[in-house]
Amino acid sequence: MNIFHSCERAAELMSQALDEPLDLADQMRLRIHLKMCRNCQEVEQQMATLHILAPQLGLFDLDKNDDPDPPMAKTD
Repeated sequence: MNIFHSCERAAELMSQALDEPLDLADQMRLRIHLKMCRNCQEVEQQMATLHILAPQLGLFDLDKNDDPDPPMAKTD
């Protein structure tokens, strides 16, 4: 078994870690990979941010329009 993970495997583990605990071996391999890979560090931060913000997306009513006249229909 390889001690280091590929970036693809690291991304899978980062996603998995948001939902359930990783076993000790995968935790250690992921931490080592993240220490060496700046791209995966950024992906980890992005995933964590999305994990926090995703539940809030349902709070926005994007179809709601407070203005009864669409912008193109207004006349001066």
